[in-house]
Amino acid sequence: MKHRIPLLMATLVIAVSAGCKQRETPSRLLEQLNLLQRGAPATQPPAPDAPAFIPYAYSADDADTPFGRAEFAEADANARPPQRGPMQYLENFPLESIRMVGTLARDGRLLALLQVDKVVHQSHPGDYVGKNFGVIRHIAETGIELEELVRAADDWERRPAKLELQGTGK
Repeated sequence: MKHRIPLLMATLVIAVSAGCKQRETPSRLLEQLNLLQRGAPATQPPAPDAPAFIPYAYSADDADTPFGRAEFAEADANARPPQRGPMQYLENFPLESIRMVGTLARDGRLLALLQVDKVVHQSHPGDYVGKNFGVIRHIAETGIELEELVRAADDWERRPAKLELQGTGK
């Protein structure tokens, strides 16, 4: 135990002195301590001047956008393909957020029951669904087949899609 105390003290002195920076000499520390004891505010070296700010001039007039060719960026965001009638309610939602929860037979025809935000809507063949201008082509007991119109170059491209019946309990 007697040998541990001097060893512990030596370790403590080494650790404390190692914590001091090289520029903090004992005479400098004593000077700062004397200033603080007299009540004078401690002085701090002035901060270095920041480099001058040079603004960067960016001209994107002729450049491509980060997401593709410039003519698509300039296209009207509300551009719609030619279709019949005004925009329908289920076109406000992406197809991924629409669930088919059942079917309903009326006058010998099947209607799809589509759920969006906990509200169920009846849909017929020919109704528009989803943000990609999907139109319902066929309704079956297990799902509906759609045809979406996706913008491609200067025209619209047809793409098949399906919504499967959800919540069958299997």
